[in-house]
Amino acid sequence: MKKIPFLWCAVSAMLILMACVQENDALLVWLDNDGWAEEVIAAFNEKYPDIQIEYQNVGSVDTRGKVSLDGPADIGPDVYIMPHDHIGLAINDGIVEPVPADLREKYNDLILTASLSTCTADGELYAVPISTENIAFFYNKDLLGGAPVPRSFEEIQRFAESYNNPQANKWALRWAVDDSYTNYFFLTAFGMELFGPNMDDYRNPGWDSEAARRGVEFHHSFKKYYNVKVADANYDSTVGAFQRGEVPFTIVGPWGIDDAKKNGINFGVTKLPTINGNQPRCFSGNIVAAVSSYSKKMDAAFTFVDFLASLEGETILYEQTGKMAAWKDISTIPGLRDDVYMKGIQEQAPYADPMPIIPEMSQAWDAQKALFTFTWDDQLTVPQAQQKAMETFDTSLAVAGKKR
Repeated sequence: MKKIPFLWCAVSAMLILMACVQENDALLVWLDNDGWAEEVIAAFNEKYPDIQIEYQNVGSVDTRGKVSLDGPADIGPDVYIMPHDHIGLAINDGIVEPVPADLREKYNDLILTASLSTCTADGELYAVPISTENIAFFYNKDLLGGAPVPRSFEEIQRFAESYNNPQANKWALRWAVDDSYTNYFFLTAFGMELFGPNMDDYRNPGWDSEAARRGVEFHHSFKKYYNVKVADANYDSTVGAFQRGEVPFTIVGPWGIDDAKKNGINFGVTKLPTINGNQPRCFSGNIVAAVSSYSKKMDAAFTFVDFLASLEGETILYEQTGKMAAWKDISTIPGLRDDVYMKGIQEQAPYADPMPIIPEMSQAWDAQKALFTFTWDDQLTVPQAQQKAMETFDTSLAVAGKKR
């Protein structure tokens, strides 16, 4: 066997060591879209050429669990993104570094207050919201027939009385009638507070309240104007029908825009119509950027996070993904400021409650859905459905080893 010279082995080992050191000098960031990552990193390096970036594509819903494992092993990211409702567990796991005070002050003026609240605990900001989304009211301009865009559900009812034809399955408004996320606004229109005023008291979900009863009753009253079974109010027959130009109104989020545009539908988007004169509050979801508490490059990491939330960073995010910045004012963001559909989505944004970040929210979805599913199909009365929701929640908590 041919012997390898000692000097060559030593040189090879040194080269490997240098490569590892060089790689470790790079800031490791986890983002979930290759096009966005490529463009935003290139723009960042134009401004900060001395900060090297290593990128890995990791889904936002997967990052928290991976950081909890990879961080202690010193192979985790310096910067990562996640849905805002993961932040509570991330704080409990000790995997997020608080945002410096100067940046926190800056974001108070820039970013939606409700979005910032999802990342705040004990006076500290633990991540930076970079995008947000919520549902809104979509309307087909051609099918309005010259009628004004309804600004209240009472106006939708009046429109439906002349438009609907049940025998032809023709309905003015179609939406996912039992979806827990979508129909939350019926409850808030009458003052229900999910998990209390701060949305953090899992012992007080609110589904057995008088406000919830009135909300579910109003929701059920709309069966007169959309008389189908829950099973028949699926995505294709509601949002899909709107995207094909078959229905005047639907309720959906920005994910419903692209197919309607591709189909050439002449449509608009605006905030949810009022109910009894009250502006309903819907859920919102945010994607947030965080710095790992295991990072050894804190200054560089926060510099990158700050760039993601900057005008240039948010412009690139919109251009590459179509997502909306979690800003109070989007009028300065090129492209986004001229997007009439996203501006319609943002009309509802001030009336949006970020999904609660408490861990017990994971047990809430099926419970809240029970309010709508069983009443819409007339299987339970409203009080019975309220009791069913509470029982469902208590059972789910018990399975998780908790008690209300």
